[in-house]
Formats: sequence, C-alpha cells, structure tokens
Amino acid sequence: MMKKIIIAALALPLLTACGFTPMHGSSLGANAAKFEDISIQINDGRDAGDKEAGFLVMQRLRDRIGENTGKHILELTPKLRRQRLGISADDVASRYDSILEVNYKLMDAKTGRILNKGKVKGTSTFGAPVDPYGIVAADNNAKQQTAKEVADRLLVKLAGYYADQK
Repeated sequence: MMKKIIIAALALPLLTACGFTPMHGSSLGANAAKFEDISIQINDGRDAGDKEAGFLVMQRLRDRIGENTGKHILELTPKLRRQRLGISADDVASRYDSILEVNYKLMDAKTGRILNKGKVKGTSTFGAPVDPYGIVAADNNAKQQTAKEVADRLLVKLAGYYADQK
C-alpha cells in the first residue's frame, strides 16, 4: 500500500511536466478561455423530438461550459430518430436505438464566418417494456443519455479545434 502511494507521489510531477491540462472542470486549463467565448444557438428540428433533444444537448453544454455571450456562436441542428432493433414473434419491437445526430457550426459572432463545422452522433439502446408508460420512461431516459453523449463528444471536437488554433 505504501509503495503505491510513493509511486503515485513520484508520478504526479511527471504528469504536470508533460503539459497535461484538463479540458473542462473547475480549472479548465488553457482551453477555459476558449470555451467561455462560445454562445449556443439551437436550430429547431423537424418535430418536438428534435427540439427536446436540442434542449437537452444545450442544457448539458451549459452545465459544462456555462452560459456565455462570447465572440463565437455554436449553432446546433439536432435530428433525433428511433430505430427498432429486436422484433418479437408477433412483430412488436422489443428493443430500440435512440439515435441523435447534431450538425454544428462554430461561427465568428461579428462576421458570421464559419470557423469549424461537423457532425456528432450518439446512440443509446433501450428495452421496450410492455407497459406503455414504461416505454415512454425508457425512451425519455435514452434521449437524455444520448444528449449527454453527444454534448460531451461535441466538447471534445471543439477542444481539438481550439488546440489546433494555437
């Protein structure tokens, strides 16, 4: 046990010497100022599911980077769909995939010039209970999980963009 503590204590300075800085958190490191420059806009999708998914992604992003009015605008266009996976003998779906694709554009707020754009995709699989309320609850949970996954992947893409801009 003591040996592990000593090894960890000796390894800690090496980790900071390599230039490691966390991407997000209480001490955001070098990318903190960049994320503080982003304000988020959602383009409404084709239906209520897209709007709800967009709201959930925006909520997760704001939880991670805050609500900012900066020099960059992150424009999100969500597209949520549900796909049947497992089909029972009586042709009723027993499992579903909740798939969320978000097209994004990072733009300069003053000029409107597109700085970066791309697509992020997330999937969550859930079982379909026989109870109708159960399937609604499972679907809602899958939407929330997929939105969190997409928001986190989007932050990684943005961190990569900002790291390349140095």
